[in-house]
Amino acid sequence: MTISASPESLSPAATRRKRRDAPALIHLAIQIVATLGFASSAAALSSINHLAAWVATVAFGVCVLTFFPLLHEAGHQTAFATSYANEFGVWLGALMMLQAPSFFREFHWEHHRSTQDPDTDPEISDAPEILDGFPRDPFSYFFLVSGQFLMVGKLGFTIVCALLPASLWRRLFPFVRESQANRLAWESRCAILLIGSFAAIGLSVIPGFTQILWGWPIAHLLLGFYLMPEHTGLPNDGDQIHRTRTVISNRWIRALMWNMPYHAEHHADPGVPYHALPALHEELKPRLEYVSLGYWAFHKEAAARALRLR
Repeated sequence: MTISASPESLSPAATRRKRRDAPALIHLAIQIVATLGFASSAAALSSINHLAAWVATVAFGVCVLTFFPLLHEAGHQTAFATSYANEFGVWLGALMMLQAPSFFREFHWEHHRSTQDPDTDPEISDAPEILDGFPRDPFSYFFLVSGQFLMVGKLGFTIVCALLPASLWRRLFPFVRESQANRLAWESRCAILLIGSFAAIGLSVIPGFTQILWGWPIAHLLLGFYLMPEHTGLPNDGDQIHRTRTVISNRWIRALMWNMPYHAEHHADPGVPYHALPALHEELKPRLEYVSLGYWAFHKEAAARALRLR
């Protein structure tokens, strides 16, 4: 007979890595209800040309944004305790983010393995002169903060991986392991089929559906604003804490983004579930090197550098 260790008998590291289903199930249920509610409101209000449609659309865009941290946490297999729940989460999050689950996994694993390496980290390796340090001019800053290149890029990558031979697109995406290429291709085809069917059916049968589609550019505008602080302008060597920034934000932002503002903490120990990151933050606080006191504080600094005011 196997006797499970009680929480009291576990080490602090094992305790904080303990995965649970309940927090994420509650979180995701609220998220899905809010998403469907605001999407329905945006379409209904748009169909009668009511200006409040844009209020609902912005709220829907915020809801779409929250599927990125779901994708991130489920991709790490830390959102839920059960593997099938994480697989559901990673598929739902990936589709809402216009990509295939395997592409995110391959991209994100390499990002963790080589964080801030201008040659191999896929977040910056394609254009390190733009993506590595602080933006050097207003155009670069607005290009990054707009987030639209993220939306177009992810959808474009999905189409490329779905339609072109792996021998071609693996040259573009060297971080994709050969063993995962076939799976990524089939998942990309499934993603394109599901995304395309959703758009076609919605445009055909739902009045005001075009208004809903604005939620994705809005979500990626917010995503660009949100993602920039994580590593922008940080060193290319040293440990993960030395290469990653934490943002001290309010509880509403932390809730919406599944505690991802604690980003240095996540990079220091990626196996810690999102609901345990606040405790890990308290533990690692003396070691944190780069901490921004809010997203506006970071962007004030970044914009000032881009405008050469600093």
